[in-house]
Amino acid sequence: MRRSIHNDATREKHARVSRRRKGECVFIIAPVGQDAETMAALLDAEGFETQVCRRLDEYSGRITDDAGVLLLTEEALESAQGSLLLDLLKAQPPWSELPLILLTSGGESRRAGLLNLAATAAGTVTLLERPISTLTLLRSVQVALLSRRRQYQVRDLVTQLANLNETLEHRVRQRTAELSATNRQLENEISQRKGLEGQILEISDREQQRLGQELHDGLCQHLTAVAFMARSVALRLKNHRVIEVEDIEKIAQLVNDAASDTRDLSRALHRIDVDAVGLVDALRDLIDREIWRIPCRLEFKPSFRVENDIAAGEMYRIAREAVINANKHSQAREIVIRLERVENEMVLRVIDNGVGFPSEPKTKRGLGAHIMGYRARLIGARLEIDSPKEGGTRVSCIYRTTHSNQRRGKTPRYGHSPQKSRKH
Repeated sequence: MRRSIHNDATREKHARVSRRRKGECVFIIAPVGQDAETMAALLDAEGFETQVCRRLDEYSGRITDDAGVLLLTEEALESAQGSLLLDLLKAQPPWSELPLILLTSGGESRRAGLLNLAATAAGTVTLLERPISTLTLLRSVQVALLSRRRQYQVRDLVTQLANLNETLEHRVRQRTAELSATNRQLENEISQRKGLEGQILEISDREQQRLGQELHDGLCQHLTAVAFMARSVALRLKNHRVIEVEDIEKIAQLVNDAASDTRDLSRALHRIDVDAVGLVDALRDLIDREIWRIPCRLEFKPSFRVENDIAAGEMYRIAREAVINANKHSQAREIVIRLERVENEMVLRVIDNGVGFPSEPKTKRGLGAHIMGYRARLIGARLEIDSPKEGGTRVSCIYRTTHSNQRRGKTPRYGHSPQKSRKH
């Protein structure tokens, strides 16, 4: 029976030891006699973790990090290490108030002096007058450890709060940076939109000037000639003179020429809905117009194939803009529109043998180059403008074909929805 009781007591002690937590060690400082060993044996028997400190400087780090309560006698404060102990207590972090249990045997005045001395460095001081009972010592240690445990809980909460604040500040900085980037992007888009509005007005003015020039140089000249010849025929009739058949035929020819010029102008002004099937025919019709001062021809390789209607329409408009620019500025003898395939890319090139493209920054290029670049981006293509070694200017629209955007009516990357009307 005695062995059974001893085993139960041992198991209970081990169970108490296993429930210890970090930071609940009782540090004992009693430099006189056997007080330290006696109190350590008593507390060990009750399952407390203890540490007897002979030299305070050897345990100063552990007292700061692991101490749950400091159990000391009055002689410890009055010894040479007392000042070191007080400095150690004064250096505690803001959350920490290491509980002190001070054993004293002096009178009232001595107790008051020790209490004032300890209170200057420690926030929680418990004075026990010797001799004390075992139960009083155990209960005082338990209460002190409970207070210390709550301090550690506060420390953990403060640490968690600091981590949360740091995380919140990091997220605020991240969101602020994202917001700043978004604002810059919006500002750029607003600036680009304002630039596009100005370009639209410039395009309108340019097209009006071009239309007026073509009407003056073409249709008006033909109509003036028709009026002149008709007046000549009228005078012959008035004077009863013979009218030549050739004069009537020439008037008819001039009228036909005027009608042809009017038709060309109408086709140039009218938006043509070019689809993938009609791209090549639309380009043939483009180069056959008589409004061009420079001869144009089309080179078409059968491997070139675009099945997306939107892409075909934008490529046609890029070709038309390039031909217009070449007629105005290139001083070339010939313009060639070439359709070819390079690996999995369909390439539309407009090449002239004129004066070449000026080597200046892209931002200084003309309005036509910006328009063509914008149209290329709409269909996920890229636009390249350069001057070949043999001279002249080469405008290339390079369109990468994929299984998804080759299907009829499938909108390519950056493109418009096929259900929307294609207005330009």
